[in-house]
Amino acid sequence: MNEKIDLQQLPLVARGGQAGIYDFGNDRVLRVPSLPRDFDRIRYEYQIYTMLNHSETPVPKVYDLLEADGVPMIVMERLHGHTMMDEIKKHPFRAKAKSAELARLQNELLNIHVSAPVRDIKASARYCVGASGRLSDTVKARVIEILDLLPDGDSLCHGDFHPGNIICQNGDNYIIDWSGASRGDYHCDIAHTYILLKVVPRAPGVGPIMHLIQKLIGRSLASTYLESIESMRDVDRRTLARWVLVKAAERTFYGLPSEQGHLVGFINACVASDIAPGADERFLELL
Repeated sequence: MNEKIDLQQLPLVARGGQAGIYDFGNDRVLRVPSLPRDFDRIRYEYQIYTMLNHSETPVPKVYDLLEADGVPMIVMERLHGHTMMDEIKKHPFRAKAKSAELARLQNELLNIHVSAPVRDIKASARYCVGASGRLSDTVKARVIEILDLLPDGDSLCHGDFHPGNIICQNGDNYIIDWSGASRGDYHCDIAHTYILLKVVPRAPGVGPIMHLIQKLIGRSLASTYLESIESMRDVDRRTLARWVLVKAAERTFYGLPSEQGHLVGFINACVASDIAPGADERFLELL
């Protein structure tokens, strides 16, 4: 339904890379895409939230999908809490416990099996790798060859599962930001989370010493996370390693500019040394 909504009159609660969050009153917020290219992502995210609201998955409630001047906006529950990443920053000595908690949440999520209209994870990966402007045609072709040999699966994969997308409210955890959700092999979502934890780009204003500390914390988080999720489900290290390569290649298309150089170097080194076809635990350490 089309609405008359003046965003300039609504308090801005938060702003992410793809959407702004506005206070809509009555403990509700509007999730509004920042750019026209994200309109379809917001509509898709509304579908995912609606599906999950009928399950036991801990997500905020969605109430409606509005349109104002052609812009789609999700009306959803406002959470009054803080992210798991905020907790880790405030209490770094709890980082190991939070990594294990992250793994437990994701493990429960990956037990959910879905079908269309949830997007196919391999189709999305194939598009992103092919569209990357940072990789040579030879490298892209090799990565897609590896992708085609990976299992399909039908697990619900979040697509951006990291501590910043977990909201803690009154002792409960809520998973947010579902615009990248897809269905496929659960190793894929684990691989992506491993990358997000281990690869720590240097943010503007962060000095070299602080960045080094951040990278060490990230590596510790990634290690504990992987150990934890491996204790909960069958994780094949070879399959996981291949998905790490594929997801790294995807991120050269849509990832942060500050991580591009590291990821491109990692991908090129793996393909050049032909580690990828027989990837093992050592392959994960190359990231």
